[in-house]
Order: sequence, then C-alpha cells, then structure tokens
Amino acid sequence: MNQDGSHPHLPQYHIRREDVKVTPADLLNTQVTGKITDDGVRSNVDAALAYSAAWVSGNGCIPINNLMEDAATAEIARLQLWQWAHYGATLETGDVITPGYIAKVVDQVAPGVKKLVPTVKDEHLAVAVSYLKDQIKRPWASDFLTSDLMIYLEKVDGTKWVRAAL
Repeated sequence: MNQDGSHPHLPQYHIRREDVKVTPADLLNTQVTGKITDDGVRSNVDAALAYSAAWVSGNGCIPINNLMEDAATAEIARLQLWQWAHYGATLETGDVITPGYIAKVVDQVAPGVKKLVPTVKDEHLAVAVSYLKDQIKRPWASDFLTSDLMIYLEKVDGTKWVRAAL
C-alpha cells in the first residue's frame, strides 16, 4: 500500500490531475522538448522488430527489458520512426534521421532481437526486418502492423484471415 492508502499496482482513475491543462493546440504542437538520441532510435527499432517477429510467430505480447509489450508499443515505435524519417527530425548530434539511417540501424539491431525474444524464428525475424524497412520508406505509413502481418500469421497457424469492413 502507498502512504495515501492506494495500492501501487491498481489503476488510480479516481486521482484527477486538475493542475494539468491540455489544450487542442498542445496536442497539435510538434515542437516537443527533449532530444532524439541514437539510443532512442535503437530502442524503437528493437521494439518494432521484436514485436513484429513475435506476432508473426503467433505471440501477441512479449517481455522486452522487463516490461510486457504488445501491439501498442510496436505501433508507437514504428510510427515514431516513420515520422522522424519523413519530417526531418534530427538526432541530438544534428544528423538528420532518414529512411537510410533507420535501415542501417535495423540491420545493426536485428541480430540482437533473438536475445530479447529467444522463441522467434529466423524467418519471422527476416519478415519483421523487411516489413520495418519497407514501412519507413513508404510515403505514408500503413494503418496497423498487425493487419499488415496477418498474411504471415496465416501461414504459421493455417487459418484464413478476413479483413473486416467498417
């Protein structure tokens, strides 16, 4: 129990942050404080590759660095990489983040993914590498990586996936 009587592992929806005021302009502001580091890029590549490879292997959540990660983490990582590459973001060193830079990082990070997720097969990691490199080069990112990768999951579990229409 915390000193205020709440439990540290339960949601605390009842605690409101009245001191925080977020405006529509705040949500649209692309001038975020902080720096993009090479480690930050590598961390996003790690998460996107590890989860995508695990998804194709039939696993919907994986532990990465002592945190349980799922599609939401991979989507954030994938789209942040795409945004950085397409909107001229720079590393703290001043170097511009390009699709080519991210592709090099993907090649450097990929061999370590099997240490993060030992159950991932080489062919599934190859799918994840190819997928992420393609996504970063696209003029627009696709909607969802899980939908994009379902054709590979079909091959693993032998079922037919049908995309729902809204």
